[in-house]
Amino acid sequence: MEVKVRLKSITQGVFYKFLVICVFLIIGSLIPGTVLAQETVSYKNYEDITSSLKNLVKSNPKIAELESIGKTASGRDIWLITLGNRKGISLDDRPGILISGNAEADHLIGSELSLGIIEKIIKGYGNDAGITKSLDEHVIYCLPRINPDGAESFFESVKTGIKTNSTPYDGDNDGRIDEDGPDDLNGDGFITMMRVKDPAGIYCLDPKNSNLLIKADPSKGETGIYKVYWEGLDNDGDGFINEDPIGGTDINRNFAHQYPYYQPDAGLHMVCELETRAVMDWIIQQRNIGIILSFSQSDNLITPPNAKGQLSSDRGLDLVNFANASNKEAGKVGMISTRRSYGRYGMGQFFSMSRGGSQQESSRPRRPARKAATTYNKADLTYYTQVSEKYKELSGIKTAPVLRTPMGALSEYGYFQYGVLSLTTPGWGLPANEDTAKKSSQGMKRAPAGRSASARKSVKSTDSEYSSYLEKNGIKGFVPWEKVNHPDFDDVEVGGFTPYEIVNPNPDLIPDLVSSHTDFVVYLSSLFAKVKITNTEVIEHADGLFRIKATISNEGLIPTALMHGVASRSVKPTMVRLEVKPEQIISGHAKTNFFQQLEGSGKQQSYEWLIKGKKGAEIELKVVSQKAGSDTVIIKLK
Repeated sequence: MEVKVRLKSITQGVFYKFLVICVFLIIGSLIPGTVLAQETVSYKNYEDITSSLKNLVKSNPKIAELESIGKTASGRDIWLITLGNRKGISLDDRPGILISGNAEADHLIGSELSLGIIEKIIKGYGNDAGITKSLDEHVIYCLPRINPDGAESFFESVKTGIKTNSTPYDGDNDGRIDEDGPDDLNGDGFITMMRVKDPAGIYCLDPKNSNLLIKADPSKGETGIYKVYWEGLDNDGDGFINEDPIGGTDINRNFAHQYPYYQPDAGLHMVCELETRAVMDWIIQQRNIGIILSFSQSDNLITPPNAKGQLSSDRGLDLVNFANASNKEAGKVGMISTRRSYGRYGMGQFFSMSRGGSQQESSRPRRPARKAATTYNKADLTYYTQVSEKYKELSGIKTAPVLRTPMGALSEYGYFQYGVLSLTTPGWGLPANEDTAKKSSQGMKRAPAGRSASARKSVKSTDSEYSSYLEKNGIKGFVPWEKVNHPDFDDVEVGGFTPYEIVNPNPDLIPDLVSSHTDFVVYLSSLFAKVKITNTEVIEHADGLFRIKATISNEGLIPTALMHGVASRSVKPTMVRLEVKPEQIISGHAKTNFFQQLEGSGKQQSYEWLIKGKKGAEIELKVVSQKAGSDTVIIKLK
């Protein structure tokens, strides 16, 4: 009898526990901003992304195709999906949009938006006029997750918020790899910050919010009492904490423009990573891309380039910058000798020569080096401004979240090297108030290339703004400071901003963000330059001579090549060719002609030939543009 009672009691206990868990799961899914909601409702791991892409292609294989453009160090595919109606002109000959996301490992909203846009476009084809027209006339390429290895860290038990891939890297130059990663000292599943009381500290409590820190200003009577580090231990005993974690390279710091040499997470050299190389190899071959839209932690859509062609600088969090600053010198004190032999020179001599020194100065006069452009061409600014206004109208986003100055970013490569309208946005924004909206619309002065985030001068801390945003929206994105034991410090507290909530929005917002960004992509496809032969005329003269006149128009909004695309010679000139034998041309233009740029909105280019021909003969006139399509007409001599 006693056994039966105990069994019944145990059964009831299990049932009640199960009921409590079910209630917790239901409540957790309803509370916005909880970690539970993020992990189970929204953000997808590699397997989920792969499965979703394959299912979407199966749903409409006539307009969708999936392929891998490369593999990561961990063997994951870098997926590319191509969308377009394959009837008619080859997809490779149509103007194309490239959408990319999740180059920074912690920016999962980029892959969610990319995947959501793909889904809405596939489902909308044949039902939505704008989407149907876009896929009938153009092509859309999408790389939803460029850094699949790094993105998987979001789904680990301890969330670090790394931006890098999984390639092993000696972060502190000591000959050992990945030996000093983060440690979850308070066991909450997040790597946040440590504030350590120290008379030599340079930080003090923010008088407006004791959860936050500011750099002490002695001129205001402020005294520093804290040092700030990332949460962890000095596992390798070199005096730095978390300076050599697992991985890697930040893919959106590894592309071939304004590459931040010698900066943390930038890699050994530009385009050194499998992911970056795969994207670069593919994009260089795919020359029909006329617009690039990157979802990243940089921005030129919420705040477009200013009148000088400069982008706004970092919009970062001071707590994050303070922690990063604690490891600023870590790579300079390693034990690896740099005196390796390169031919007959040592490494030190090699660098000396590469920076202007040499064993014997040349007697030939040196031409002044032409520096790479770092500001947008003023002739192109009108397009960025116009597109920015439309973006804000469609998305409703007025204030950017955390931002980074784009150095070595895909968006920078897209404009400065590839020569096209290259747009970038975090894909979401903070609720705007008057002060932040004004600051975003005015932008901030761009910092010189090559300077680290911690070295840039911030106009105003965003920590309090972010803290308020998290609190008002019920998002658990800040860990209250809690004392912990530490082997190296006496008075240590762990707390601060959690790694993913500061770069990704509440997951409940994703459906609306996907909808508005899909509308924006359809809008972008309406902007393409479009060459068209709008008028031809044939005048017959005596002795089999015919005068042919033709007008070429650009019926799109943007030019056949941006001005920087012309200056950088990265966009081919548009070709106009009359298909006759060269000896038939008596005077006028040549058989084959080229023009560098034709502005949009109906701007025209005229051509005229005097040729020998036979009455009634048919001659083909063709115009071919790398970014603006092509057109052909048959001219009858009469």
